[in-house]
Amino acid sequence: MKSIKLGAAILDENDSYAKKVNDIFTEKGSYVINIMGGPGCGKTTLLSVAGKRMKKAGTFAIIEGDVATDRDAQKLKNLKVPIALLNTDQIGNACHLSAKMILKAFKTFKKKMDFVFVENIGNLVCPSEFKLGEHLRVAITSIPEGDDKVVKYPQMFINADAVIISKIDMLKHFKYNIKRVLKELRTLNSDSIVFLISSTNGEGINEFIEYLEKKRIKTFKNYRTCPPSRVS
Repeated sequence: MKSIKLGAAILDENDSYAKKVNDIFTEKGSYVINIMGGPGCGKTTLLSVAGKRMKKAGTFAIIEGDVATDRDAQKLKNLKVPIALLNTDQIGNACHLSAKMILKAFKTFKKKMDFVFVENIGNLVCPSEFKLGEHLRVAITSIPEGDDKVVKYPQMFINADAVIISKIDMLKHFKYNIKRVLKELRTLNSDSIVFLISSTNGEGINEFIEYLEKKRIKTFKNYRTCPPSRVS
């Protein structure tokens, strides 16, 4: 009798499905961004602030993941963009989203979207292990959370294409060794790009949006579904 590790089997099944989902997103011309981070790190606020500046970059929608309630989704209603809410308390309080959940939510969008932002469940462990079919993974850690998150939860940052250190305007109020954190990030993942962002004063927001535009254009350069470059 062959013993199968259940956890590995679940991950393999999800990863296989995620590849198919990624093909669908690409064929539709939708660049999907998986936003990950712990509770309170600033995911929703980042989307709220960046979303107001995204209009020039293209059309976008949001898939909002939470264990329960629609509170974060309600905070984003003022953007007047399509929002699909995924509450995992209906499926056993899952601590992460999955590729199947994302595809189901994606299909609710009636029009073609240039960008789709996925706000994953607030958790520094599970979301990093489950691929969603996304094109880009963004990991967020904030100044108030402390400067030990990168080394305590390495997989989150190893698997990220981009890392955001949020609430950077609060740096002066906390004992936070940012030089050490940046060095630890480089050691774990030298390929990731790091943004220092404040959703309060807007620092780093435009640079992040420009990065997303360029990444989308690069991804779809061989697809007719990609519109002309808006980035000089």
